[in-house]
Amino acid sequence: MDGECLTVKDEEAIVEKLLAYHPNSEDKIGCGLDSIMVDRHPQFRQSRCLFVVRTDGGWIDFSYQKCLRAYIRDKYPAHAERFIREHLKRGSK
Repeated sequence: MDGECLTVKDEEAIVEKLLAYHPNSEDKIGCGLDSIMVDRHPQFRQSRCLFVVRTDGGWIDFSYQKCLRAYIRDKYPAHAERFIREHLKRGSK
């Protein structure tokens, strides 16, 4: 549901296994992470996104595709670019 925060268990998995690999994760988390929320992107209303809800009440979206790309490049450097090119849609680098 839009505007709903993830469960604690799901949030821990997203933060540890996805957001940690975002190239700007520290900037996304900012002053501190309160929760992870799923909602519509304010500019592109047809897109549902993941958002970091910060401890100061602010929130910012983050691209799971950027996280996946960085993870793949880190864990599988020899095969990363080919895999990304063939299996992840273009758009967010």
